Amino acid sequence: MQASDMSQPPALTPLSLSHLCARYLRVQFENKLHARSSDPGVAPLGQPWMLPVALALELDLISATLVDAFRSSS
Repeated sequence: MQASDMSQPPALTPLSLSHLCARYLRVQFENKLHARSSDPGVAPLGQPWMLPVALALELDLISATLVDAFRSSS
């Protein structure tokens, strides 16, 4: 690989954006699920994500809805 290839970040394809959103949802779901658990020693999962703010907010709402649905079904 040439040095010039390393200077540009890879372009996101629709598939990679879908994969990134799915991973973000999974991590947020796990974070929110563990945050509501009785164990205060549970460390937050995941890492910083480079997503547009509007997209991250929508994904946060979706993950909160999923956690609420998961909690109410158990």
